[in-house]
Amino acid sequence: MSQELHRFQKSYYMSTKRFFLLLKVASLALCASLLASATQAQEIWKGEGKKAHAEGCPRLETMLADPQIKAKMSQITPKDMMSERIELCSKCPDIMAKLFNYDPKMKVYRDALWFRVHAENCPELILKEHKKTMTLAEADLAGARIGESGQSGRTNCCFFGYQRQHPQKKLTDETLLCGNDNKRNVKHIAGCHRYWPDRTDMRRPLKDWVADGFKVCDHCIERGPSVASITDEEWAKLGTPFEFVAPSGWSPTAFFPDRRPSQEELELLIQETLAKSNGIQELQFTDPLASMENFMVMRFFFPVHNWLDFYMAYRATGDERLREKLLESARHYNQLAKTFPSVAQAKASTPEGIPFMLTMAASARITLQLALKKPDSVSPEQLAEAEDFLKTMYLVLHPTCEGTRSKLDQEMRIPQELADDFRTRAFNRSMNGIGTLGIFAAAMEDLQTLKNTNQFQKAIQQYQHVAGEYIKHWFSKSHFCDKNGGFYYSYKPEDKAYEKVDGCPIFKRPEDAGHYSHTMQGVVFLYESAPELGANDQLMTAVASAIYHNSTTKIQRHGEAVLSGHIECPTMSQVDPYGSKRGGHQYSPARERFYVLEAFKEGMIDGLCDPLSSEEKAAANSEYDKRLATLYAQYANAIRKDRSLIHLGERM
Repeated sequence: MSQELHRFQKSYYMSTKRFFLLLKVASLALCASLLASATQAQEIWKGEGKKAHAEGCPRLETMLADPQIKAKMSQITPKDMMSERIELCSKCPDIMAKLFNYDPKMKVYRDALWFRVHAENCPELILKEHKKTMTLAEADLAGARIGESGQSGRTNCCFFGYQRQHPQKKLTDETLLCGNDNKRNVKHIAGCHRYWPDRTDMRRPLKDWVADGFKVCDHCIERGPSVASITDEEWAKLGTPFEFVAPSGWSPTAFFPDRRPSQEELELLIQETLAKSNGIQELQFTDPLASMENFMVMRFFFPVHNWLDFYMAYRATGDERLREKLLESARHYNQLAKTFPSVAQAKASTPEGIPFMLTMAASARITLQLALKKPDSVSPEQLAEAEDFLKTMYLVLHPTCEGTRSKLDQEMRIPQELADDFRTRAFNRSMNGIGTLGIFAAAMEDLQTLKNTNQFQKAIQQYQHVAGEYIKHWFSKSHFCDKNGGFYYSYKPEDKAYEKVDGCPIFKRPEDAGHYSHTMQGVVFLYESAPELGANDQLMTAVASAIYHNSTTKIQRHGEAVLSGHIECPTMSQVDPYGSKRGGHQYSPARERFYVLEAFKEGMIDGLCDPLSSEEKAAANSEYDKRLATLYAQYANAIRKDRSLIHLGERM
């Protein structure tokens, strides 16, 4: 692999360098022409992250009044804002319209999924060479969304401050929306990031859904019309491969954390898991460009639930059919990354997008673990496939994690753009990407051991360093509480100094239990693959203590004793419980993503079910997700004692 990898590296580095040099030149040229029409100089200040503040912004006045914050800020020009993908905050005055006059004859590029157009140098524009073009005036007249991006179209990616001459095109009565006949569900346009279609779903005109009392997805309304289509043949492939049918007379019962279920119960759990779809997120539209745009907005960071089920079920049983289910999506995204490398690199440009390669990393790691421990169980073809997954991941991750796109951050010694992202993005949106990096680095170590070489050591150390810097930053924004040994942190990094009471920080917004559970899944990936980076027994025990306290200790909110939907340390829950003055999440019992913590605190599952009656607890824990999570907790407990364990099936 070394010579081939070297050739790929050299070719990729040169092509990437040329691409970004050309992009920079084009961006600067366009900005220069736009700035020629600037009406007046106006101060714009940038701090850490991707937001800037213009003169007159109320937030800027507060920030500049604080010497510590001001010391971290610098003035920036509109030209640099565009080249560095920086936006004004939502409180800023609309100065962009004054700074730029846009030529109506300017060429714009039309998306293939939603009716949106972008400037030539827009950072959100993918596969530009394949896009249809029109003039800015034509796009305005046709009602296209101009310079909008993101899952909902709420983000401006280019054409800042553009003043429309004609109204935007809206959904019509004939717009096709998808869904089932469940009145609790809103109806979506195919391709919405909030919608995972099934072949049994209906596709009907908007007017018919509304006439029957259904609502339309707010995100779909904001994005406006779709210009993509999907064939009946592709629609028929959506959803689960088969329907799980329970044996006559069987009803599920709860598993126990200290007892292995019968082989019959395990087989039924495996069958329930195999009945799930492979979790491929983007739809296969008739235009591949639309599929790639759909891929770019889909949310992989929680991560994909079905992938997590396949992974946990494999680790808990060792059943090869489950590994094959993981491989379905791994092969798909491996091919996607090879066919559209620039799209894959754009998706993985932040930790939020990296988990699209989770099953590639996990499948490669499992194969290589088996090859090291049980060589006869792995074929040469399987080994070659695992190595291919890792090679693809390396080429996708290289520009993000190794600095071909920006200078190094002085503190973290990682690419500046990545460091800025670490400091600003919500933890729940990043941690599964960091967990994926941990699995990737561990798989590379396994490959290096298998080949009896050290040729990948530099890459391994770099990706371990990136993941380690994220964990170190997370710890710097977190709190290990002496009162109960718990681990606490805020929803996203908070730059301002915390108020402290008895040595405990009072977070502006402590993490809610739902997002905490998503973050912890990424931490569990790190615990399995790279505990030396900080996700070790000490951290997992502290996490378990925090969650147990949250599930068994009521707080006072609005004069009522309740369980909190936010993970707050004992001091904060007494001094300033979140939700006492502002809206907060409600507590939800039996949250299965925390069941794995039974491995680090005996009685955790009982604690999570504490608010339930014995009947409610039995019913909840008999559900599929709870049974699988309980079994996975057994695996987590086993690898605490034996790090060489690949799956629980080895102990049968």
